[in-house]
Amino acid sequence: MRKISAQKNEPMLSRVLRSNLFGQLFERVRPGQCLLVLDMGYASSSTVQFFNWLKCRLNFLDISSPDFLGQRPEEAGHDELVEYFQAGLDLKPDMVIDICLFWDFFNYLDRQSLKAFIVALSPYIDNYSRGYSLGLLNARNHLPHCRYGIESANRHSQCEITGDQPQIYPHSQRDLSDLLDFFEIDTSRLMPHGRIEYVLFENRSSRPTKPAIF
Repeated sequence: MRKISAQKNEPMLSRVLRSNLFGQLFERVRPGQCLLVLDMGYASSSTVQFFNWLKCRLNFLDISSPDFLGQRPEEAGHDELVEYFQAGLDLKPDMVIDICLFWDFFNYLDRQSLKAFIVALSPYIDNYSRGYSLGLLNARNHLPHCRYGIESANRHSQCEITGDQPQIYPHSQRDLSDLLDFFEIDTSRLMPHGRIEYVLFENRSSRPTKPAIF
């Protein structure tokens, strides 16, 4: 785990981050209903424009902001952390999320916090729910401090954030498979700057999960 300030020796980021997997989120959609998309990042105009082609409700929740993460109760137990994330999500009890855009949020949660967050999210997930996340290949890779948006099914926008970066907790694919509980990593691909993109499907059944690649 580490807290990072802006680093001068990191290679310059392109404004565009290409994705090989993002389009898979739309291969299985809830038939005949308005989709609910939860974007755990800032409200990007390109993301709003991208989802105009779908009948959907788009909710932005910048839960990875330092203001929210920095207020996590210190030395809190599991139940207290679950309550904290439930309050942060602030979702109506009858809501069911179709697509969760986690972006790099998981990298800012330690194991205990990530487990508690998944429990807090659980009531809003069903067998149609899918997720998209960005991780790190290993702890030696630097996680770019970015805000993300969607330009197309295979192109994201990324904008570097100035200032201190919240503490990072890199999780391997094997670790994520254990921590994400009802979410299964369906596919994963390497990206620039030592990142990995993951497509997640709900899997509360007893069918075996796919083996980790990274």
